[in-house]
Amino acid sequence: MCYYVWESQEAVEVALEVHSPPNGLGGMVFNYGDPYQVQLPNAKWENVPRSFIVGQFTKNYTLRLSGRPGMIGIAFRPAGLSNVLGVPMIAFTNLRIELKLVLGSEAAQVEQRILESKTSQQRITVLEEFLLKKLYNSSLKIDLEDYALASIVQQKGILSISQLSDELCISPRQLRRRFTEKVGISPKLFSRIKRFNYVSHLSTSTSGNWMDIVDEGGYYDQAHFIRDFYDFSGKKPSDFIHYYRTMAALVGA
Repeated sequence: MCYYVWESQEAVEVALEVHSPPNGLGGMVFNYGDPYQVQLPNAKWENVPRSFIVGQFTKNYTLRLSGRPGMIGIAFRPAGLSNVLGVPMIAFTNLRIELKLVLGSEAAQVEQRILESKTSQQRITVLEEFLLKKLYNSSLKIDLEDYALASIVQQKGILSISQLSDELCISPRQLRRRFTEKVGISPKLFSRIKRFNYVSHLSTSTSGNWMDIVDEGGYYDQAHFIRDFYDFSGKKPSDFIHYYRTMAALVGA
């Protein structure tokens, strides 16, 4: 789990569109700045809730920011939200659900304290108190799904789910059912996303050639590599790298 803050003291004069591919993480987001929008599958735009829970995303999504953005979020490990909330994560897949619909008045209290806070550290303190209370009232336990998650993450998604189920002494069907309930997506899809995360990082942080990256990612051929890039980012690998570096330069500026 980690916290992240995204804000700007200066107004965004021209609406900024930010593309975000899936990352295998769940989260909570609290907006204390100007409202921002997300693009729907039908290409229309809608405002995101003031505070919300976000489940596993399986496709790239686009945010549009304007004015003075200000948000703080909690990025959870894949099963973290299920452990904290005690609810099946399949209900949150590809969705942003208002926090108050899940936590009721408790969400309103946290949201108000976030709005009243003046600094990032104050907001983090509010969230830590909130999470510690939730964890204290939860019944955490390490189970088979957590072991499966750890294996997939450790091996960067480059593994056989059938072999993994054999190692865990469970049928592939049972593993899929239990994993999907706790994480929100199947172990096979989660593995594909983690492999994409790994190779996309390689492609933007190294000067290696494409075939080296294809081989490092465990792909059978370049076609499968390109398919994963397009499925999860909506872009070809070269276009993804260009966009990533353009955004990095813009944010760095």
